[in-house]
Amino acid sequence: MVGAMKLKDKLQMLMTRGNLNGQKLAKLSAVSDSEISRILQGKSRPGLDNAYRLAKAVGVSLDYLADDTLDQEPAQPGGTVSSEERKALNLIQKIGLSESLAILENARFLGYEIAMSRLVGAKPVVEVEVEAAPEVRVSATSTTA
Repeated sequence: MVGAMKLKDKLQMLMTRGNLNGQKLAKLSAVSDSEISRILQGKSRPGLDNAYRLAKAVGVSLDYLADDTLDQEPAQPGGTVSSEERKALNLIQKIGLSESLAILENARFLGYEIAMSRLVGAKPVVEVEVEAAPEVRVSATSTTA
């Protein structure tokens, strides 16, 4: 078990990395600052709910934070995909890649055409700043010969 880190050490390291103190972490995680203090002193191990909240607050997996045999965050398999991205991928699979690319190219072209038509039809706006006109003084001079 060389290189293994205990939960309290991982949490302290992650707090330092995130520039967090116990109170900031308590606010982020909704775990009491007294519980965080006990965890950091090694006097307490968090329950599942609190461990999950702490892991989420410091941006690591629950596995990494809770497993004392892991000294680094396990690699995520292929990253996570949002529900919108999953829907788009499913649609691309149904339609087919070449058809999807053709649709995207047509949409890009139509978007360009619409933008250009708006620009061509737009009237330029010219703003002239009116400053106070300088005083013009007319002086009458008489010349007598």
